[in-house]
Amino acid sequence: MKKALICLCLAVTGILVSPGAISYARQSTLSPRVAIQTQIDSRVPSIVREGFEALESNDVKAALSVWLEKSSPLLRSNLPLVSSTLQGVVKEAVGECVGYSAIETFSVTDNSRVIWVESQHEYGAHFWAFTTYKSPKGWIISDFSFNTDPSKVIPIGIMFRR
Repeated sequence: MKKALICLCLAVTGILVSPGAISYARQSTLSPRVAIQTQIDSRVPSIVREGFEALESNDVKAALSVWLEKSSPLLRSNLPLVSSTLQGVVKEAVGECVGYSAIETFSVTDNSRVIWVESQHEYGAHFWAFTTYKSPKGWIISDFSFNTDPSKVIPIGIMFRR
């Protein structure tokens, strides 16, 4: 029953957040929880940083609220369902967040940026991609996706450039 519920939650989240962008993986808990220094580039809009600050405090719902509060109406309309589903998925898949760092920030135009971030957790890493837009009222998130498999979120050109 638990596996069926997890599969259902993953399917719903995958449809609402970004189709095909979520996987489930549980890794070994051999390493103890270690505080990781947070590293975020100053080019990363504050809306992304503030969400990761909430995630690092292990408040998935607050992180999603920050990201979705100032986002496109389509993303905002899915907040209640996405937040309730994602809370369990993050804890089951990767555990508590212990840090995060920006992988790359790409300015598409003066008003649009794509930011790739790794969040470090008890059982492994989670990789995120945020498409941000500078609206007349400030930076908003127009899209985001995440996965435990970096190749599902980070372009291959960025992954192999490092």
